[in-house]
Amino acid sequence: MRILYIDESGDTASFEQGGTKILVLTGCIIDEKDKRDIELKFREIKKRYYQNPDIEIKSNFLRYANPKINDPEKTSPIKLYDQEQYDSLQLEIQNFLKDIPTKIISVIIDKKGYWAKYPSQNPYHAAYTFLVERFQTYLENNDASGICIIDPREGRVVDKKFIDKDLDKVHGRLQWSDDGYWKQCSRVIEKALFSDSELTIGIQVADLYCYPVFNVFEYNKKSGEYEWFDKISKPKLYFHSKNTGGEAIIDSTGLKFFPTETKKDFRLYE
Repeated sequence: MRILYIDESGDTASFEQGGTKILVLTGCIIDEKDKRDIELKFREIKKRYYQNPDIEIKSNFLRYANPKINDPEKTSPIKLYDQEQYDSLQLEIQNFLKDIPTKIISVIIDKKGYWAKYPSQNPYHAAYTFLVERFQTYLENNDASGICIIDPREGRVVDKKFIDKDLDKVHGRLQWSDDGYWKQCSRVIEKALFSDSELTIGIQVADLYCYPVFNVFEYNKKSGEYEWFDKISKPKLYFHSKNTGGEAIIDSTGLKFFPTETKKDFRLYE
């Protein structure tokens, strides 16, 4: 069985509320046979630097743990005070994310373009639908079944809200209904399972893969301008097509952008 751990970067807040331009939902696929070994390796890193294998490490905590950052609005519960140790921690986490047997699927919603077409709709629901549909494709291609585990909270740290009830309805439609615009996801064999990220290593790993994707779209970067995307997240994106030269093409299965009409506005697609 495969487990899809899901986390987001960005938010669904309006621009008037100071919301992000982009919402990214990323799922990290882990085979159940690899789950314990992945968790053990991550726990060893945490214990080495913090003497506590149960602490939460996520992307914003890690970025703001840098001793060079003194901004009071960019605090971190895992702050380090030695630059050499911080650089070593970053490198260990990068190598960990590169080496573990995972695949990721990322869905990018351009909120301005989305609300121009669907002004009353929640972009999180669209992102979740696209994500689970692509997980279904992955499961079909690997003759496997799967489950989805997600943090029940969404939004910025200062105003997170619970989305579990609404998301449970979206998930149920994907599982059981075949009369909508979505692909029925029959290989997803359980209701959405909700777990706080601080309690779930798989969600923390998904978050570490997710932020680099968010960064290149939110700040309109192209390939080569953000190392964490180029070397960590991009190589993990799921694909099932190849070009004539035999090299992998990252198709819309592993990296889904919506709405497609506004792709041209983003330098990654140049």
